[in-house]
Amino acid sequence: MTQRAYPLHEQLLFGCGLTMTAGALDAYSYLAHGAVFAGLQTGNLILLGTHLGQLQLAAIGRYLTAMVAFMLGTMLVRGLQHVFENRSVNQPALVLWLELGLLVIVAGTTRVLPDMVITALLSLAAAAELQEFRQIKGAPFTPLMMTGNFRTVAEALYDGVRYRDRAARQKAKDTLMLMGSFVIGAALVGLLYLSLGAYSVAVPIVIVGGLIGWLHEQTRQRKWKH
Repeated sequence: MTQRAYPLHEQLLFGCGLTMTAGALDAYSYLAHGAVFAGLQTGNLILLGTHLGQLQLAAIGRYLTAMVAFMLGTMLVRGLQHVFENRSVNQPALVLWLELGLLVIVAGTTRVLPDMVITALLSLAAAAELQEFRQIKGAPFTPLMMTGNFRTVAEALYDGVRYRDRAARQKAKDTLMLMGSFVIGAALVGLLYLSLGAYSVAVPIVIVGGLIGWLHEQTRQRKWKH
């Protein structure tokens, strides 16, 4: 099956945009809003545990807020998936618009609302992305968590070299591209945070806006060709 044969939201280029967004969200929430991860809840659990161990109880609330908001975001998108299951609605585009809306709210209130509220909004956005986009090129995919991707790359590289498996080598290349995109998203926020501060949320806003535009244009072209 060729790249063009997959649904638009399962193509590698689109997946790279998703992981870039995820990297940007986690970097932004960590740098600008209290050292909390928007999407990486494993990281929040670790930070929660270390603060508990050091009896820094005042910091616990921000991590719990992010985790609860992430769960609520997952439930929200799951509900939308159920509502629009049998309707002619472009669910990937709908979820991207939801994510974009949340990020725009963050941009407009980042100097007004408490860090805990902003982090909750960012976690809602991250959860929406994770719940909706779960495959790339027909294979399981998560835009937020890179640990599994390290295992995938190692396994694919081994199989590619040991068994001369061309598909495994391609899988390793694809996964490395996704991981690299995650790093680029985080790096862009880190760079722009030096000058824009809390307004470096513009990075994920631009990326998500670009994904919406790309999805719309590619959908239009496919309809025109058919």
